[in-house]
Amino acid sequence: MSENCVFCQIIHHQAPAYVVTEDEHIIVFLSKENHPLVVPKQHIPTIYSLDDVTGAHIMRAAREIARAVKLGLECEGIYLTQANESAAGQEVFHFHLHIYPRWRAVDFRSQQTAHHISKADKQETLQKITASLYREQ
Repeated sequence: MSENCVFCQIIHHQAPAYVVTEDEHIIVFLSKENHPLVVPKQHIPTIYSLDDVTGAHIMRAAREIARAVKLGLECEGIYLTQANESAAGQEVFHFHLHIYPRWRAVDFRSQQTAHHISKADKQETLQKITASLYREQ
């Protein structure tokens, strides 16, 4: 655990989060912008130090979460993104994979902008995704 890492604090339940799911390898929670992040429980700063086993756990979870997001939020597509280092836009130096729901009519730049998301909106997103997580598609 990195003491200054907000994701490590979430993993160790020292900071609040809207947790979609977790197991011994990964945790998935909603970002400030209200889309899921798939995060390894091991503190791995960037993709460069990501091992194959952890990478496989992340991608397996990403596939499951992407399916649940598509079904639960009834979006038209899914966009995955992951940044490494400041030049690429990485702000939290703990590897994480963004899973964005996408709709043709919604401007993606505005969707990526951190604006106030109400607790009710977060709870609704969480409920829709978790309800669809293990439902047949």
